[in-house]
Amino acid sequence: MNKVLVVSAAMGEGHNATGRALEDAVRRLWPDADVSWLDTLDVMGSGVGPLFRWIYVSNVQRTPWLYEFFYRSLWRHRWFATASKRFVGVWCGPRLGRRVEDLGPDLVLSTYPLGSAGLEWLRRHDRLPMPAGAWISDFAPHPFWVYGALDLNVVMHEQAVPPALKCVPEAKVAVSAPPVRAAFTTGDRDSARQRLGLPADAFVALVSCGSLGFGDVEDAARELLAAHPGVVPVVVCGRNDALLRRLRPLAEQDPRLRPLGWTDEMAAYTIASDVVVTNAGGATGLEALACGRPVLMHRPIAAHGRANAQLMADAGLAVVCETDGELAGAVRTLIAEPDRWKAMAEAATRHCDSTGALEDSLRALAGVAHAV
Repeated sequence: MNKVLVVSAAMGEGHNATGRALEDAVRRLWPDADVSWLDTLDVMGSGVGPLFRWIYVSNVQRTPWLYEFFYRSLWRHRWFATASKRFVGVWCGPRLGRRVEDLGPDLVLSTYPLGSAGLEWLRRHDRLPMPAGAWISDFAPHPFWVYGALDLNVVMHEQAVPPALKCVPEAKVAVSAPPVRAAFTTGDRDSARQRLGLPADAFVALVSCGSLGFGDVEDAARELLAAHPGVVPVVVCGRNDALLRRLRPLAEQDPRLRPLGWTDEMAAYTIASDVVVTNAGGATGLEALACGRPVLMHRPIAAHGRANAQLMADAGLAVVCETDGELAGAVRTLIAEPDRWKAMAEAATRHCDSTGALEDSLRALAGVAHAV
């Protein structure tokens, strides 16, 4: 394998995090491979990235009902999902095709659904002769994620296979280990805490709601502090500086709270934690899964966040906390009933042990012979 292309997008950090994990796996498999990247939104045109990021943030924070309406419409009306994907494919495909032809990859890996739409357009127009696959980094697939013309659609859990096939019955779907970097592993909790300066005997709750710090993060911190005197919340604010500023006075009042800005130590903090609190279930949820940590989904964000939360709960990997007090109650239950916490942690570890490694999925995809 000489050349590999990763098609991603800077829409938060989740899609790029999946791409980096795939790049690491590629380099383990084929050390001499040349790995190139394309940002789908940049390919689609000047100004598209900032516009789409503004639309996404606005929908999640200000008009979640509109985001939910669009998401549900994709499921309820097959014609709407098909038309939406084809529109994006026509917009993205020709532009993406010129870049793919220039780069000449032997293998294409997509981590962003709009990029996958463009790749499907290329495949249907006989302009994508090399194997191409989509890594669905949300725990719950939705119709914009899955493409029948691609050689492989990779989901993160057996529970995700039926909804993926419901999206596109003819799609080729496989289950893979979470696409996270190798540093995210079960690890040594005590050593991680010692290195990070966290108390060895505390119940550490890592709160991470993506690089943009979406949702009711401040409320989550307050609930965790009120849940039990042994709880130490570590809140990663990412690039949300306003959130970090709001949390600092609370940390001064109760020094158990550890607010952090952007950090490159997410793997260490995840290993050091007892549970991970999040609200979307994308990259953060997958990193928790890889580390064998239970997930508490606190007031999941609209659309894909709620779908991810429900599917993770169905798989025994998460507890969904929708209303005031539920997060604190869930933490108190886990502290009082450690067997329940252990069962969720073991379910995560068992899943990661039973699924094929990222390298297995890459080998399977690379072995596809596609004739145009």
